[in-house]
Parts: sequence; structure tokens; C-alpha cells
Amino acid sequence: MSASTRTSPTKFSTVRSSAGDTVTLRCKLSPELSGVTREIRWFKGTECIHHQAYEDTETGGCVWMSFGRNVSLTLRDVKVRDSGQYRCEAHGERKEVVAVVDLHIAAFKLVSRSDDFELEHFIGNDVTLPCHLSPKMSAVAMEIRWSKGTDCICLYQNGQVKEGKGYEGRVSLFTHKLQEGNVSLMLRRVHVSDVGSYKCAVTHGRDKVENDQIYLRVSELTPQPDCYFGFSMTETSIAQPYTVYACAGDDVSLSCHLCPETSAVAMEIRWFKGTDCICLYQNRQVKEGKEYKGRVSLFTHKLKRGNVSLMLRKVQESDGGVYKCAVTRHEQKMENSGVYLHMSEFKLVHRSEDVGKPSGSEYGAHTVNAAGGGDVTLPCYLSPKMSAVAMEIRWFKGTVCICLYQNGQVKEGKGYEGRVSLFTHELEEGNVSLMLRNVQESGDEEEYKCVVTCGDEKVETSTDLYFPDEAMHSYTVN
Repeated sequence: MSASTRTSPTKFSTVRSSAGDTVTLRCKLSPELSGVTREIRWFKGTECIHHQAYEDTETGGCVWMSFGRNVSLTLRDVKVRDSGQYRCEAHGERKEVVAVVDLHIAAFKLVSRSDDFELEHFIGNDVTLPCHLSPKMSAVAMEIRWSKGTDCICLYQNGQVKEGKGYEGRVSLFTHKLQEGNVSLMLRRVHVSDVGSYKCAVTHGRDKVENDQIYLRVSELTPQPDCYFGFSMTETSIAQPYTVYACAGDDVSLSCHLCPETSAVAMEIRWFKGTDCICLYQNRQVKEGKEYKGRVSLFTHKLKRGNVSLMLRKVQESDGGVYKCAVTRHEQKMENSGVYLHMSEFKLVHRSEDVGKPSGSEYGAHTVNAAGGGDVTLPCYLSPKMSAVAMEIRWFKGTVCICLYQNGQVKEGKGYEGRVSLFTHELEEGNVSLMLRNVQESGDEEEYKCVVTCGDEKVETSTDLYFPDEAMHSYTVN
């Protein structure tokens, strides 16, 4: 038979998957080829690993029949050793190579819980897009890319995190958990424009894996005053998620309130870390979870005002993670979106007298009052007291970086030239406060955020700049 005439071109493709997966190597015959093919052979390298022919069951001999067009090969429970080049051949009057597939099997994959593939959050909230390596292994030496559509919004490479354009100060990884294979993305202060699909890609050597897309929906319900919001799961709701920064030995309050203000005295309150219930309020009695004896409590004298916050004392490194509060009344049950406790070697406080005190960072933004035309200091200090000279300091107004200290140099943001500065002579003492000059109510009343990075450690805190009515006494907090 002649091999000079071809009925269809060879199709080349690359397939990437992970150990343990089921993989399909696609191959489809053209209509012309399917009518003259009597046998399909799949090869890995030079070895034939699968062949299929039509046979006449009465005579046992091969007969001419029309082959189905889809002749893809499925491999189950693949191993790393299954990586290689695969070839599909159609045999009839002649042999024809229909498809060549390069298969790359990585030793790991990315997983999220099935209920995390679609998330819904409220404008202004922080959201975690969960993603973990499986089996559990360190991602410290890997490259991690988070993308929205075709735009890379966060890149971890060579031990450094780079934020995508338009996402400065809003995206970060849990770098202190990369050792455990946690490659989740934190997206702060979500906007309506954040609606869409997000994907994580992790590369290590020749191995590259991607997770299933996570779709983020954003509700246009906005937070009410005092950082409470109302979503209509039940008659009441719980405060929006946030991050608390703490050092080992601190006492930390994980803030949570019912809104509208409703007595929780007759309700059941459960605080969880992961799946473990660490504190239970039931029938007006508080029970501490195992391993948390003497370390957790509720503000029972404030339950009447809807305060269901948790006090966690003498925190340890192992206490870092996400905590959730669940409140039940009769048949109604509601949960908050989670409080993330970030354990670090240092934190940020707003008052110099709080430096070194054993308390976690406060919930919500600190407020500074200002008078139009004057200068104002947005106070911020490292605790415990330590030098910030070798650290990176970023001050944001909303999502715009207005002042950057990096490699010993201060850079002023566009539009803030000559108006912002740090107290560089006090960085040695941990003073990372921002000086903002000639403030105006029309353009400067906003939430400001300080983000301090030192190696893998990254902490932040917020300050609201407020202009009281002229009839009120105006002052600046230093």
C-alpha cells in the first residue's frame, strides 16, 4: 500500500496533568479516514500500548467497517513515569499518524474544596481564594501565578511577591504558609469589577499545574456604619471578615457583632477553628474546647448588645488561621465569613504607648481628625519596638500607593509630591507614621492603609482621616 497520500494532517498537542488523575489523550479521525480504518494503535515512544480492531465474530477475520471518529485514549490513575510522547496511528490500506500528544504528569496538583469553586462576597470585604498543593509539600521554591482572565494579578517568584497592575495593596499570598503548600490568594476590599473567574498556576521545574477556575460573585450590598453589614440569611447578621495581626503571647479579640443590634443572651454561639469547636455558649453557659482551656471566653456581659466576639489569650504560632462564628436562634442559623488570625514576629499599633503591649491588632480603622489646610500625622508603630530601616513600608489611600519606602529611599506617589513623608530619623525606633501636608476635606478624607513587609512577614493596619464639622474642636492624633 502507498504511504505517499495523506487524508488528514497530524495534530500535535500537549497535555498536563497530575499523578492520580484520569487523563484523556484526544484523537479524532476525519470522516474520510474513519471510513477506511480497520485498526487503531496507540504508542508510547516505540511501544504499542493499545490497539483496537474490528473483527467478524463469525469468521474471526478482520473486515472492512467504518471506525468511530473519536479514538481518544484514556489513562487512569496516571503516574509521573507515564510522562512522554504518545502517538495515535490509523491502519487500513495504509498507516497514518493521526495525533501526537506530549504528556507531562506532575508529582503534585492543586485542590480546592468543591464548594469553593464559586464564592460570593460583599463590596468592601476581604476574600480568600483557596488553593493548596496535594500531596502536602512546600511551595517556597515554586513559582505561583494568580490570574483573572488573561491578566496576572499576583506573582510569586524567587521568593518575592509582585502585585499586578491595579491590584497594588489588594492582593497577597499567605507566604508564611507556603511551606505547608498553601498557595491561596487574599483579595482585599473587593469591588464590583472583581467579579469573574480566577485561576492559580504553579510551576516547579518542568512541572506546571493549574487549579479549576474559582468564580467570584460580588454582592452590591455595602457595609453599614461600624463595619457591620446585613445579608438576608436570617433576621440578623454578623460583622464582615477581617484580619487580626498578633505576636506570640498576645491576647486577641476576634470581633463579631449581630446587626441590627440584637440580644444574643438566649442564642447558641459557637466559635470554630477549622472544624474544631473551640468555644461554645449554650443555655447561658460557656464551654471551652479541648486544648483551649483557660484561653478562650466570650464577653458575656455584652451579649445583650449583640457582641458575640471571642477573646483568645496567650496566642501561639499554632493559633494562626481562620476562625468562624456560628450563631443559632431556634431554627435560624448564620455564620460570619471568617476572621483570619495572622501570627507574626511584629504588628502595627496606632499609639506609641501600645508598643510592646500583649494585645492583637484592633478591628477596623483607627480614626484621625484633621482641619483643612493643616498638616496631619497618621500614626503607626512597630510592636514590639524594632528597627524598620531594612523593611519595606507602603502607605495607601484607598488602593493607590501614595508613599513607598524601599531600599532606604522614600518615593512619593503621583499627585502627592511634596505632601507626604515618613519620619525617617525615627525608623530605627519603629516609627512608620506618615506625615500628610496641607490636607483638604474634598480630596483627602479617606481610609489610609500602612503595609510593612520584612522578608516573608507582611502586616498592615488602617487609619480613617476625618474632617469634623467646623463647629467641633479639630485636633490631630500623634
